[in-house]
Amino acid sequence: MIIKVFKYLLLLIFGLLLIALIILFAGPVWRHWVTYPKLENQISEFQKLRKEPVKLSNLNVYRGVLHAHSFWSHDSEGTLFDIIPAAKNAGLEFIFLTDHPRGNIDTIPRGYNGNYERVLIQPGSEKQGFDCWPLDSVVIDWKLNKDTIAKNIVSNGGIIFYAHTEEPHNWGNPDYQGMEIYNFHTDTKDETLAPHIANFLVNGNKYRPLALREMFDEQTHILARWDSLNMKRKIVGFSAVDTHENQNFRARYLKDGRVEWVGPNANVIDTMEVKWWNKWIFSKPDPSGWIFKFMVDTYNEGFNYITNYVLADTLSVSSLATNLKKGHLYTAFKSLADAKGFMYYSRNENDSINAILGDSVRIDQVKTLDAVSPFPGQFKLIHDGKTVNVSTEEDYQFSWKEQLKKGAYRIEMHIRLNGKLIPWLYSNPIYVY
Repeated sequence: MIIKVFKYLLLLIFGLLLIALIILFAGPVWRHWVTYPKLENQISEFQKLRKEPVKLSNLNVYRGVLHAHSFWSHDSEGTLFDIIPAAKNAGLEFIFLTDHPRGNIDTIPRGYNGNYERVLIQPGSEKQGFDCWPLDSVVIDWKLNKDTIAKNIVSNGGIIFYAHTEEPHNWGNPDYQGMEIYNFHTDTKDETLAPHIANFLVNGNKYRPLALREMFDEQTHILARWDSLNMKRKIVGFSAVDTHENQNFRARYLKDGRVEWVGPNANVIDTMEVKWWNKWIFSKPDPSGWIFKFMVDTYNEGFNYITNYVLADTLSVSSLATNLKKGHLYTAFKSLADAKGFMYYSRNENDSINAILGDSVRIDQVKTLDAVSPFPGQFKLIHDGKTVNVSTEEDYQFSWKEQLKKGAYRIEMHIRLNGKLIPWLYSNPIYVY
């Protein structure tokens, strides 16, 4: 009798586990064979709709990422062998790194700094809630009061933006110049991991960008905070990929011939001898020395996921920094479509362009607010956090000719995917005073 009960109990447990696995993997399998091929085809067809807008500014547009990590951070193993090919594949021209300092005394520049195969890399730090780029040789003492650190860096020509803006900050601080309006890491914090792990096991190889997209939620509370701050003074908005290439399992040889296993956040999880039974899983070392990789978070997908487009005179640190501070940038989900060519501007009574995104312009000098896009979409004009106009059609251009009020006017673009309009692009405001 006991054996019979035990047998039925095992069958019940097995049955429940089987049902749980079916529930867990049914969605990923359906996406693999139905949803993702359909979405991939829709994105491909949408990208064929590109029309190159007429250039409306003397400034050039440069693609890049702000807030990314390399080997200098304790939780990353990223090297140029990983970073540069991914950057070039994504069409990036600059990377502003934000590596975690190795202690409270932080000497900059350090790590990667300069031009690598036509990709400009500028070192910086992420600490105390800051994305920080001093843009000069400096020693930062992170033991100091954080507001003092911000004041010192900004007064010497550097950049201080707030990172992870879902977290508390001193929003009244007069020195910080900008904030993240989207951060991929922030976006993942409200996710239940098990369904996404199952999805990556099924779709992480063939449909990795779409699997990453499953975690997207529009950061409405962060955007609302950004709008409220811009009612008081200019706060530049930008996106952060926050890529570490560290949510992975990798292996490499040690000098003594053993194999070291490295898990998430670049933590060593085990070492082992190479034996006949495990040798088959190891390959020839790649340029970074890895002989085994199971990758979830990669530079390749991270760099292509969301991109900052900075309007600047030249591809140089000084020009990029100057125009970053001015808010001459917009950000877009490049994995959906490359937004290079977008422009948001104002015209005066003579139909001359007298301001672009990030600029301030006197209210009596504005006849229209206009935008052009390389792809058709729905334009939303947002004034001090309130939507004042939504285009009735999905188009390549937008013009607002109604009477203006003083305040910050920014543009969002939504594009149609799978029958729904989804966020694609966020511009910095034009400030009307």
